[in-house]
Amino acid sequence: MRRLSPSFLVVLLVMCANIGIALTGLWPGPKGGLANTVVRSDVKGYYGYLQALFIRHDLGHEPYVWEYVRETPEGTLNKYFAGTALMMAPWFAIGHDIALGDPKAPKDGLSVHEMRAISIGAWCYLLLGLLAMRALLRRMRVREGAVAWSLLAIGLGTQLLQYSALQPGWSHVYSFCAVSVFLLAVQGFAQGRSAWWALLAGVAFGLIILLRPVNGLVLLAVPVVLGGSWRALWSVAKAHPWHVALALALGIGVIGIQPLLWHAQIGQWYAYGYRGEGFHWDRPEAFKVLFGFRRGLFLWAPVLLLSLLGTLHLLRAERARGAWMLLWWVANTYVISAWWIWYYGSGFGSRVFVDHYPVLAIPLALLLNATAGKWWTAIRSFIVIGCALLLFQMWQYHVFILHHESMDRAKYLHTFLRWGEEHRGSLGGNYQEAPYNPNGMRVVLEESCDFEHVCAHWSGGGLRHRADAYSGANAAVFDGRDEFGLGFSASTPELPISCDLFLEIGLQRRAGTAADSRSMLAVTEVKHADGSTAYYEPFAMDPLPASPGAWEQIEYRIPVPALRAGDRLAFYFWDKERRSRVLIDDVFIRVSAVNPYGSVGPAGFEPATKGL
Repeated sequence: MRRLSPSFLVVLLVMCANIGIALTGLWPGPKGGLANTVVRSDVKGYYGYLQALFIRHDLGHEPYVWEYVRETPEGTLNKYFAGTALMMAPWFAIGHDIALGDPKAPKDGLSVHEMRAISIGAWCYLLLGLLAMRALLRRMRVREGAVAWSLLAIGLGTQLLQYSALQPGWSHVYSFCAVSVFLLAVQGFAQGRSAWWALLAGVAFGLIILLRPVNGLVLLAVPVVLGGSWRALWSVAKAHPWHVALALALGIGVIGIQPLLWHAQIGQWYAYGYRGEGFHWDRPEAFKVLFGFRRGLFLWAPVLLLSLLGTLHLLRAERARGAWMLLWWVANTYVISAWWIWYYGSGFGSRVFVDHYPVLAIPLALLLNATAGKWWTAIRSFIVIGCALLLFQMWQYHVFILHHESMDRAKYLHTFLRWGEEHRGSLGGNYQEAPYNPNGMRVVLEESCDFEHVCAHWSGGGLRHRADAYSGANAAVFDGRDEFGLGFSASTPELPISCDLFLEIGLQRRAGTAADSRSMLAVTEVKHADGSTAYYEPFAMDPLPASPGAWEQIEYRIPVPALRAGDRLAFYFWDKERRSRVLIDDVFIRVSAVNPYGSVGPAGFEPATKGL
C-alpha cells in the first residue's frame, strides 16, 4: 500500500479541523436559526443574488436593504460583485432542493438545508485550494517537509480556518481557491505540461475578478511562480496562440456575467454599486493593516511574518523573483490600506488577505526550503506556537472574549491569553471609521450637556441631584428604576438627508463595580416618519470593564446611513435588564455629514471612486 506523503496528511489534518470546527461551532446555529449566522453583513449581498434570481424573481426590484441594495431611477442595484454567488450557486441549488422536499423547512432560501450546503461547499473549495497550493509548491521543487509545514502554517495558523469553517458565506475561501488554481494553471501552462492549462487559468482569473476585481493584482505574482521572469510563459503562449485566445475568451466570458446582471437590474451595462465608498489614495493606513491591534495581518496571524522574511530571503537569493514578490507586497498592501474602511468592518484578523494566502505561501515555503539545522527547528517551533495562538484567539473570538469590531491595544492586552467565563462579553463600545468622505465632512449639529440646564437634544429620566456628580450638582442616574434613560434625539430637517452621517459621542461614566455597567447597552437608531425602523445598532456601553468608583471618559464613533425626509435619529442608553448602577455626566455629541461626492454616475447616482 502506498504511503501518504506528509504534505497530503497535513491537508487531511486541516480539513478535519475545519469540518470539526464547522460541525461544533457553526452547524448548531443560534436560537434565531443558522441563517442568522451565515447570511449576515456582506453575505446578505452575495446571497441576495441567489434569492432574487431563483426564489423571489425580483432582481432589479428588490426591497431596499441599506447594507447592499442601492436605489436608482432605473431600479434597485445589488452593490456587490457576483463571483461569490456564482460559486455558491451549485451548493445553494442542492440545499434548496432538499428544503423544497421538507414540509417543515422555510422556502425563502434561509432554511438549515441551504446553510449547511453552503458550508459543505466551502469545505470543498478549501480542499481544492489546498491541493492546488500543494501541487504548486511541489512543482516549484520545494522539498516535501517544507511543503507540509507551509500548508500547516496557512491552514491552521491563519484566518483561512475562520472563513471556511465558521463564516463560509464570505468571499474569502472562494477567492483563496480561485487564486490557488490560477497560479497552478499558469505554472502548468508555462512549463509546457499541457496547453489546456491555459483554459483553466482563464476561467480561474475570470472568477478572481468577478469575486473581487482588485485581486487582479495576482498577476504580479506570476513571475514569482515562474522564477522571476515572464519569458517561459511568453514562449509557450506564442506556440499555442489559439489556446491563449480561448483562455482570454473564457476569462472575459466569466467576467461578463457581471455586466449582464447590471443590465438585468437597471438596464445599463456598467454600474458602480459602491456609492459612498471608495479609496483614500493619499492616506493609506499601511502600518495599521500590517501591524495594528485592530486587524493587523502579522499581529493576528504571526506565522505570516515568515512570508515577509521569505521575501527578504528571495531578494538576496533570487533577486528578480524577490523583486516581483516585494512589488506584490507593496501594491496589495497599498490598495488594501487605502480603502476607506481599512479594517473592512467586523471580523477576525485581516480577512482580505485570506484571498492572497496562496501567494504568501510561496516565499514562506521557499524560506523553509532553504533552511536547515537549528533554523529549521526554530522556524517549525515558531509555526507551532503561531498556530496554537491563532486557534486560541479564534476560540476567544467565537465566545466573545475578543470584540468583533473595535479591538485596540488596551482591549488586546486586557484579553491576551484570557479564557475565564468572566471575560466573555466583557468588551464593548463602538469606535468605527468615518464614512467615505473624499470631499470632507461638515458639522451639522453639536451639543454639550452637563445637566445643569435644559439641553436641546439630550433628555430622559434619571436626571438627579448628586453630590458625587462629575461636574456641577446633577448627573444621569441608572439604578434599576428606568429601563430607558438618558438619550439624544434630532430629526430632519435639522439634520440633512441623502448623505451619510457620523456621530462622535463622549461622556463621563462612573460605576461602583466593574459589573455595575456591564449589562448597559447603548443604541443608535433611525426611525422613519411612519414609526418603522430604518437602522438599529445596539452595543455594550463599556469598551473595557469599569474601574470601580472612578469617573472615566468614554468615546464612541458611529457612522449612520443617510436619512430620508421625516426621519428621526436617536442615541440612547438601555438598561434592558435593569441591573445597571451607573452615573453618566457631561455628555457631548457632534453630528457630521459627508459632503457631496461630485457628478452623477452611470447608475443614476453620485459615484465613489472606482475601486473594488
